[in-house]
Amino acid sequence: MNKYIFVTFCIIFSLNNFSEEVLNETVYWELTRVDTKIEENKFDEAEDILRYWYKKNWRSRSYNKAVIARTYGFFLFQRERFDEALEKLQTAYDENALPIAEATSLVQAMAQLYSTQGQIPKAKELLLNFIKKAESNPKPVPGMHNVYALTALIYASEQNYDVAYNYINLAISLSSAFREDWYQLKFAIEYNKEDYINAEISAKELLFNKPENKRYYVQLSAIYNILEKYDLSLATMEVSYMKGLLEKPEEFTNLASFYLYKQNPAMSAKVLEDAISQKDILFNKANAKLLSDAWLFAKERTKSLDVLERSLNEDPNDKKLVKQYINIAFSAFEWDEVINGIQKAKNIGVDDDGKHSLMIGIAYFEKKNLNKAESSFIEASNSKKYADQGNAWLEYLEALKG
Repeated sequence: MNKYIFVTFCIIFSLNNFSEEVLNETVYWELTRVDTKIEENKFDEAEDILRYWYKKNWRSRSYNKAVIARTYGFFLFQRERFDEALEKLQTAYDENALPIAEATSLVQAMAQLYSTQGQIPKAKELLLNFIKKAESNPKPVPGMHNVYALTALIYASEQNYDVAYNYINLAISLSSAFREDWYQLKFAIEYNKEDYINAEISAKELLFNKPENKRYYVQLSAIYNILEKYDLSLATMEVSYMKGLLEKPEEFTNLASFYLYKQNPAMSAKVLEDAISQKDILFNKANAKLLSDAWLFAKERTKSLDVLERSLNEDPNDKKLVKQYINIAFSAFEWDEVINGIQKAKNIGVDDDGKHSLMIGIAYFEKKNLNKAESSFIEASNSKKYADQGNAWLEYLEALKG
């Protein structure tokens, strides 16, 4: 699309407006020439015409000069000559000759330009003065919803959320169409005001109208979580997951943690395994622990053990991980893994105060290797913490010998 289409629109609007003011015939044809030059990409020639008519001496409150200044200002804006554009647009506004319905779009453009130039106070002053003028007009002024929305944005940028909230609600109430950016602003204001009940309503409105935007599932889920509507929070993230809208690693791990919290560890493990296999998340220490815990709570100890073993292959010197591996192997009656795990623990200097001696003794006993079992129980009996249990096992072995 030609980036000068807005300038062309302004010209056409001026040529076909239905206000009491009318352009004189000469200006009409000159603006038509400007339109043609723009379409032909002859921008210097278009500006020559605009400059000539802008500098012409017009009577006070000339509607013709206001239209020319406005058109020239929009032209310069598209040429990214913002200071000059503001000067021309301000001239158009100061002429006070444009009907208020036409002035609405002009005021919006000026306020946006002032804002982008860092002149926020000037933008706010312009908007507030225009709002006062429009609200005193005997008839409703078209386009005021846009003015209110822009005013809300400026107040929100100043963290004046109460005033911003009033203006964005006014804008929404005057618009017959759903405006995504306005509801985004409304939600942001409500969130910053900690008005989570209304934020929930806004989040639902965004999701209902833009169901393909995964950001809105995350937003609504977060609000449900704040309001302690945990089932709804999980359900919202589930829908997002099933639609394939999750992208960031933390979105997958948050969902998995949520499943774990809601006592659905098997689903937690599935989310993590699928995400790891699809390379949506890394197989790192934190994610491995979460996956191992999920399988453990799902009573799938062997799968939990497989995850830890893979993690240990990447970091064999992690003492905490080795201890976890030994404990899960023991609870799963995986005796070979218990023996291998305890051997790894010894190799990296894990201090166990006799516990591992007792555990490996039990593992050897279950594998019918009574000699090694006895040696391990003797080690356990010499420890402070597990001496009684070690001695009990030694007595039991003696009894078996008969």
